[in-house]
Amino acid sequence: MAELNVNQNRRVRRIRHRGRSSQVLIYLGKQLRFFINQRDWIMLPLAAVIAALVSMVIHEDFFHNMEGNLMGAFALTCVAIWNGCFNSIQAICRERPIIKREHRSGMHVTSYIAAHMIYQFGLCAAQTGISMYVMLFMGVEFPIPGFMTDWMLIDVAISMLLISYASDMLSLFISSLSHTTTGAMTVMPFVLIFQLVFSGGLLPLPEWTKPIANYTISNYGLKVLAAQSGYNEVPMVTGWKTLNSMRSNEVGGTVTVGQILDLLDSPAVEKRRDMEVLKSFTVGEAADILSSADEALELRQKEVAHPVTIRSLLEALHTEELFKSVRDFEILPENSWAQTASLTVDDLITNLLGNADMNDVLNHEIGATLTVGDVLEFLHAEEITGALKDKQLNDPVTLGDIADFLKNNQAIQAQRDRTITLKATMSDLFDLFGEQNVKTMVQEKTAEAARKPDYERTESNIIDNWVTLGIFIIVFAVLSVISLELIDRDKR
Repeated sequence: MAELNVNQNRRVRRIRHRGRSSQVLIYLGKQLRFFINQRDWIMLPLAAVIAALVSMVIHEDFFHNMEGNLMGAFALTCVAIWNGCFNSIQAICRERPIIKREHRSGMHVTSYIAAHMIYQFGLCAAQTGISMYVMLFMGVEFPIPGFMTDWMLIDVAISMLLISYASDMLSLFISSLSHTTTGAMTVMPFVLIFQLVFSGGLLPLPEWTKPIANYTISNYGLKVLAAQSGYNEVPMVTGWKTLNSMRSNEVGGTVTVGQILDLLDSPAVEKRRDMEVLKSFTVGEAADILSSADEALELRQKEVAHPVTIRSLLEALHTEELFKSVRDFEILPENSWAQTASLTVDDLITNLLGNADMNDVLNHEIGATLTVGDVLEFLHAEEITGALKDKQLNDPVTLGDIADFLKNNQAIQAQRDRTITLKATMSDLFDLFGEQNVKTMVQEKTAEAARKPDYERTESNIIDNWVTLGIFIIVFAVLSVISLELIDRDKR
């Protein structure tokens, strides 16, 4: 009778849990017990520690320049892959004998993997949330708004969750293949190294190895994070920082005039012989340039004449060497019979300047203020310019014209052996060309050279990478199911 009751109880229990969804709930309960009793919760504080260490490195440059964005994208990809891989690397292999017995007793592998997928997703989501909070706390500045959502923090969190979850499913598949936890942990470092080396980010890959990167989670994780951070839209600063650190370095040296002239026969000059160094100008174009220049406006207001007093004119005649012959001119010659002395212009000027009764007359101003603009108006310069506006002032001067002149000039050729010392510090060159101009040029050119189409910040690019990460998740989950469906063939 007791044996019959046991068999009845077993039949009732089998009927109760024969549905796959019911088995998923059973396995979820089992995973929660593992979380508490097997200390799976330790992965949460570890995620916080890793996020803090990474944030200390990337918080100053992430979202600010190309190098910072690439380094930040690579670091966050590493964090997500590390979290995901170590979440599930021992999840299956540590209970492989139990799974084998349960599979033989009627439990479904699909339910087991589905429960793991739900549990691992929750774990990855918790790790991602903790990582985002820690990065904010450590000073990582996430732009607002984001590109795909209203918050860049959410954009990055979605990407990190997908990377972490895809890595989690990869480790779950490896765990399903491994017979022992030791074997799984032995394989794990090689998987991590493979993912990071073939991410195609910081480590340049040989051409023949680039297709391998298409089969790594890290490649798509790095692409989406670099695109979200705006890698192609910010300046590159390494070139300028290197150049700026060389401010005190001297450049140049001693060369001869002949060495400089020989450069005129170089291929670089020959290619650019037709390049215009000085374009041709018409009278109208020259007038427009001059009229719009600040210096020209100031020149029109410059005074060329101003009122003077009679006293200042007489004093100039009395003192300036230029007027000596005028001063010595005799107005009245000496007359002996009339007993009168001679009277010169200088005597007359002296008497006038010394006569107090003449002050009002001497202080009287004559003339008027006259500017360059007044003179131009008087000469009808605008009318003359308008009439001649289409007349060409000069022929264009090309680099070839200058080179030919220098090579054919006998006076310059005679100085071929003359040495010229050209030395300057980088700081002098910055001052010559303008430090801000040099900085802008270097950053723009290096950024243009480092631009990568895979990191374009477009909606389609980001969604494509998200979808690819989703495909990785599904593929590795299916492979895990297939692997465990064959568990009965395991002879151990």
